[in-house]
Amino acid sequence: MCGFCGIYHYGNRAPVDRRVAGKMLKALEHRGPDDEGVYYDLAGSLYLGHRRLSIIDLTTGHQPIANEDESLWIVFNGEIYNYQELRHTLELKGHQFRTRSDTETIIHAYEEWGFDSFSRLNGIYAFALWDSGKRHLYITRDPYGVKPVYYWDNGSSLIFASETKSLFHHPLIKREIDPVGLGSYFSLTYVPSPKTAFRDISKLPPGYMLKCDGNNTELTRFYHNPPQEIAYKAEEELVEELQHQIDAAVRRQMIADVPVGAMLSGGVDSSTMVSIMARTNADNLKTFTVGFEGNFKWNELKRARQVAGRIGTEHHEIIISADDYREFLPRSVWYLEEPVSTGSTLAYYMVCKLARDYVKVVLTGQGADEPFAGYPRHFGEHYGKLYRSIPLFVQKMFFEPAVKLIPRNERLKRAVKSLKINDPVLRLREIYDTFHTGLWSRLLREDIQQPVDEYLYSVIAGWQSDVNHLDQLNQMTYVDSRLSLADNLLMYGDKMSMAVSLEARVPFLDIRLMEFVESIPAHYKIKGFTQKYLLKKAVSRWLPEEEIKRPKIGFTTPLDDWFKQELMGEVRDRLLSPGSAAKQFFQPSGLEKIISAHARKRQDYKRILFSLLTFEYWYDLFIRPSSWK
Repeated sequence: MCGFCGIYHYGNRAPVDRRVAGKMLKALEHRGPDDEGVYYDLAGSLYLGHRRLSIIDLTTGHQPIANEDESLWIVFNGEIYNYQELRHTLELKGHQFRTRSDTETIIHAYEEWGFDSFSRLNGIYAFALWDSGKRHLYITRDPYGVKPVYYWDNGSSLIFASETKSLFHHPLIKREIDPVGLGSYFSLTYVPSPKTAFRDISKLPPGYMLKCDGNNTELTRFYHNPPQEIAYKAEEELVEELQHQIDAAVRRQMIADVPVGAMLSGGVDSSTMVSIMARTNADNLKTFTVGFEGNFKWNELKRARQVAGRIGTEHHEIIISADDYREFLPRSVWYLEEPVSTGSTLAYYMVCKLARDYVKVVLTGQGADEPFAGYPRHFGEHYGKLYRSIPLFVQKMFFEPAVKLIPRNERLKRAVKSLKINDPVLRLREIYDTFHTGLWSRLLREDIQQPVDEYLYSVIAGWQSDVNHLDQLNQMTYVDSRLSLADNLLMYGDKMSMAVSLEARVPFLDIRLMEFVESIPAHYKIKGFTQKYLLKKAVSRWLPEEEIKRPKIGFTTPLDDWFKQELMGEVRDRLLSPGSAAKQFFQPSGLEKIISAHARKRQDYKRILFSLLTFEYWYDLFIRPSSWK
C-alpha cells in the first residue's frame, strides 16, 4: 500500500506551490516509508505526489509511473491481483513494459481500453491517472471501497489525497464541520460517502471515479455490476464453486515480494483463510491476535491459539487493557481522521502494530459477514416478512410492550421497530441508526435532523435501487457491502494498518469471489437458524466441524464494562465539561440523562457514549483552532 496526493489548477492554470505540495506529501510518509516521487505538468499547474510501501517489484516500482512515451502518468495506492493476466494480454497486443509492477499494468490497460479498463481490475486500490494528451485526470476508488481517497474542488482547483491530513496542508482548505456529515456520523457511527464530517471535503464512493477534463469535474460510476441470483445450480454445485472461489482469492492475494502474515481471530472466516495460506506456503507462516485484559468472556485469544496450534503457525498476540484504551484512543482518532465510532478500532491498531514488527503484509478476514449475512440484522431482515404478517394490533399489544420491558437491549428495540416498516429504504435506515428516533429528537439540534435524514435516505436508496429485483436479504447484504463495510470497517482497517506502514488485504472481498457470492440465493445464506449457511458448508473442506459450529464472537471489545467502570469518569469529564464540543450540538440535560441511565444499567447506551467520546477527541484534534500544527 501507499499514499498519494495531487493538485490540479484546471480553471486558472496557476502554478502549484511546491512548498505546499511538499508538506502534503510529507503528511503521508507513514503510508509509504520506502520511497517518494513527484511529477509536474502543464507548466506546473498539475502535481502528483507519491509515498511508497514497497511490496511488489521492490527495485523498479518507483512512482509516479509513465507509459512508453510519457503521455500518461499514474500514482497508485493498493494492489492489483490480476495484473499478471492483464499484462500477458497487453503484451500480446504489443505493449512494452519497463517494470514488473502491477501499477504499470493500469497505465497500459488504459491505453488499450480507456477508462473502461478500470472495471477489469481485480484488487484493492485508489489511483490518480493523468492523460496529458487529453488533459484528463481520473481519480478512482475500488468497487468495495477498501482504499479511500478524498478530494476538494472549488470549480477551478482540484486537490486530492489518500488522507485528509494531507489536504489540510493546503491553504485553500479550511478545517470546518459539515453539519450533515456530522449528523450522519451520530446516526450511523460513521459518515457514508460521498460526504465527510469536514465541510467541502468529499470522499469517492466505492466503484466511482472523479473525472476532470480541464474544464469541469464529474463524478461517474465505473463499476456497476448488479447481481442476478443463480437459479439453476444445486446446493452441492454452489458449495464446490464457492470453495474454488475462496481458495483462488486467498492464493491471488498472497502475491508479494515480501513475507505475508495473517490476522487470526479463531473464527470461521480468518481460520479458513489461514488454513489455505498454510497449504500454499507452510513455511513459517506468522499469525497475529489481539485480546483483552481480565475475564472478558468474548476474548478471541483461546480460539486463535487453538487454530494456530492445529495449523502450525508462528503465533503472536497482544493483550490490551482499559488503561490502554484511555491512553491510545486519541491517537487512534488522529489516524482515523474521520469520526468512526467502532470500539474495535484501537484493538485493530494494536494488532497491526504487533504484526508490523514481523511482516509488511497481512491477510485479514474482514468482509465476509456482510455478503454472507453474518450479522443479527440479516437474520431479522430475512424473517422480517413473517413479523410484518402479524396483525398490527397484536404487535402493539404484545410484542412491543414486551420488548420495552427489556432494559439493556438497544439493538433488539431498534430491530422490532424496524421490522414493521414496509419501505425497504426506511427499514434499512432504522436498522442502521444508532440513535432511535425518540432519543435523536430529544438530543440533537432540530436544524440538523431533517437534512441528515434526507441525505441518509438518498445514500441508502442509491445503493438499494441497484437490487430492487432481489430478495430483501440480498438487498440488505448488497447495501451493507457498499455502505457500512466501505466507510466503517474498511475505513478503519485501512487507516489503522497504514498508520504503522502495514498492508492489510481482504480476500473475502476479491471481486471475482464477491460477484459469485452476491449471486447466491438468500435461502443459501440463512437456512433455518444457521447464518452464513453456504459458507459454513464450503469451509468444511478446510476446518474441523467443532470450529465451524462455535458461536460467533466477532471483533468485540469490553467497552460496555469499561463504560460502567474505568472509563465512566473520562466520559463525564469530556462530555459534560463547560467547553465540550458535544454541548454545541446536543442538549446538556439530555447528555446527562443518557450517561446516568447507562451507568445505572437502566439502558444500553454504550454505542452512543462511545460515539460522543470519539467526537470529542476528533473535535479537539481536527477542528479546534489551537489543535493543528
